[in-house]
Amino acid sequence: MANMEDNNSKAKHDRRIRRLRNLILTTIAAAILIPICICMVLAIKYDRVKYDLDKTTEDLTWYKDHFGIHVESENKDESDTENLDEPEGQEQTEDNTQMEESSTEEDTSDAAANVSSEDSQQSGDTISEADDGVRRVYITFDDGPSESTDEILDILGLYNVKATFFVCGKPQYMDMYKRIVDEGHTIGMHSYSHKYEELYESLDSFQSDMHKLQTFLYENTGVWTTLYRFPGGSSNTVSNVNMNVLIDYLNKDNITYFDWNVASADDKNGITKDIIISNIMNNVEKFNHSVILLHDAADKTATVEALPELIEQIQALDNTVIVPITNETLPVQHNINE
Repeated sequence: MANMEDNNSKAKHDRRIRRLRNLILTTIAAAILIPICICMVLAIKYDRVKYDLDKTTEDLTWYKDHFGIHVESENKDESDTENLDEPEGQEQTEDNTQMEESSTEEDTSDAAANVSSEDSQQSGDTISEADDGVRRVYITFDDGPSESTDEILDILGLYNVKATFFVCGKPQYMDMYKRIVDEGHTIGMHSYSHKYEELYESLDSFQSDMHKLQTFLYENTGVWTTLYRFPGGSSNTVSNVNMNVLIDYLNKDNITYFDWNVASADDKNGITKDIIISNIMNNVEKFNHSVILLHDAADKTATVEALPELIEQIQALDNTVIVPITNETLPVQHNINE
């Protein structure tokens, strides 16, 4: 009996030793294999991320090399020292003495902070375009495309007028982007989202939004646009980021921003086509270089109604032409970044 008990005790002892040994070996193996597996997974993920980043960088570089760099003409460089005899600042009628005020995310109309004659400057005051005595009028539309875009384009086509559309990112209106470009109008950027609190949250959010729209427009129209209009204008007071920081970024990225010096006030409640026309015509003759702000939106019916008569009255002015904004157009800018 004693021998049997000793044997049982020894067997139990041996089993405990084997279990302990197996546990130690398993722990050591796990300590070696788990980090190796983690490193392998991370290496694979790193390679995928690096590939995506390199591909994106390569695409953007290609886009910029082919469409994003524009050499200014010698005439423009030489004209830096010339001055136009134009009014300094902007005189407004009683109906539009203030520029559009800052909008919220829900308000899709553009608004700028109140701009005085000292705060706002028409670039034509310091840089001469073509000193040929011809008044150039630029009709611009913000916020589109929309359900009104087709009708706007039909009217412009009827009068053989080219305009400028500062658009947002709206995949549901894919055909409209292409029609704008195909019919010879200029397409520019007005932010992808038009959501103020997201767009102006930081420099990074602004950059991301702009490049998203720039790439979106290129992929759908073949145009790599370098024209931009800030939602709310360059003098808006809703941005969390100093606007000069955003302007510096656009300058470094060869993007030209445009404000306006003739406000139609077509985003105001109760506006009529007659008031829109009056607001514009009372001011357009004050400049040799007039950039008109209008809106392309489904609820801006008065804008569409006013457009034919507005075009006719502008075309009736002496030595006046309606032209689209191009990369050579002198920008009207409220916020002058010294």
